Amino acid sequence: MGGQSRCQGSLASCHSPRRVDLRAMSALQALDRMVGLVKADIAGRVTDRDVVEQFQSLRVRCISDEANLASPAGQAALVTLVSLVARMGVQIELDVPDVPLLGPHPPLRGSSIRAALIDLGHDLVPGSGISAERDAPCDVSFILGDTAAPRHIDGWRLIGNHWAGAIVPPSLRGRRWRGSWSIGAMTAAGLAAPEVFKIAVRSMPLRHATVAEMLAPCTTAAWAFGTGALRLPSDAVTVDIVSAGAITQAALFVMLRLPIKLSGRLFDADTVEISNINRQLLYRRSDYGLKVAIVERAGGTHYACTPIPKHFGAVNDPGLAPLAPYVLVGVDDIPARWDVQRATNGWLGIAGTSHLSASISSHSPGVPCAGCLHPRDDAGRDGPIPTVSFVSFWAGLALAVRFIREVGRRPYGSDRQHLWLSPLRLDQPNAALWHPVAPRRDCPVLCSASRDLVA
Repeated sequence: MGGQSRCQGSLASCHSPRRVDLRAMSALQALDRMVGLVKADIAGRVTDRDVVEQFQSLRVRCISDEANLASPAGQAALVTLVSLVARMGVQIELDVPDVPLLGPHPPLRGSSIRAALIDLGHDLVPGSGISAERDAPCDVSFILGDTAAPRHIDGWRLIGNHWAGAIVPPSLRGRRWRGSWSIGAMTAAGLAAPEVFKIAVRSMPLRHATVAEMLAPCTTAAWAFGTGALRLPSDAVTVDIVSAGAITQAALFVMLRLPIKLSGRLFDADTVEISNINRQLLYRRSDYGLKVAIVERAGGTHYACTPIPKHFGAVNDPGLAPLAPYVLVGVDDIPARWDVQRATNGWLGIAGTSHLSASISSHSPGVPCAGCLHPRDDAGRDGPIPTVSFVSFWAGLALAVRFIREVGRRPYGSDRQHLWLSPLRLDQPNAALWHPVAPRRDCPVLCSASRDLVA
């Protein structure tokens, strides 16, 4: 892009961080955001440490044969599931062969899948880990595709196709994971991870019956993002990304596993902290410094990232204008979304989270904008928003899909401009709602669609 100035190296010239030994930090600090989310729904004298210990006492087994890990889709299902569950502090046992990794799988390191996942487990939540003790007792199991499963096993089977994923009882016959297009595989993992969260929280005293209903297990759950092949460009797509936090990291986690190349700027001034481990999928505990630097390293050859270590609203350099034809935003701050919308002349995708729900929308020139969708600031918030790995993941997954459908010439229609999704109970009809966005006379951005109402 014209007018850009790229930092040399891996941001060495952009900052001089003081290295912190994050390994010495506690699991309580690592899971702080999730603990706040859980405590909103439990009663009695349950301490923060009680919540952490409950999650760290839970053991999950992931089971797959070699055939289901012989494709990028099958590997994406396993890596995504393990990443989401491990970041909740849960112990994971792998009953999988140590096959070679196919393609990039940031933030994994190494050349084989089981060893790389075990290595990741040593570098996430203190006191939690990933191991390969096949005979260790576990609370619940997840089986990939058509992998044979023991009789009377408690858990779910992950199945799906290119665009859709599902979890079903282990006794049902599965379909083998095949192919390189892994949206459905990552969707299935996103459906499975909340079941682990619900198991842990259900064992604690709940505030009221509606919470118990929300935490009830899904016998089956499914989600489909659509059908049809995309015409993705062979050249890198230029996209500016505002925020290097959990949502945009999740979107990049998805897109780095797809046959698409990206280039562009990444705006964020924040440095990582231990509480980011719970939900930022490209971050490992041994990482330090600016978030944009961590994401830049994770992007490899698939994402030519130009890190801008500033918050977007603080950027006043005219040499950085205009924004790219595509812009992705992953911030919960509503006025910040308005700022980006005002500066955007092309397509804008926005995702945010609120506790256990996610909001994802897109805004093209001439259609109702981010200000029309959220015309008022969510004022009065005190401190960080409580959240958990799989909620941020769903926001990023849906944002990534919306973006690649736009780039691939199969955009969502106006009746699906906005998606509100609550991933705990996607077996329920109202857990995900698609909406059009209406123009508003009081739009704070004063977009063209809102001005037409006044004219």
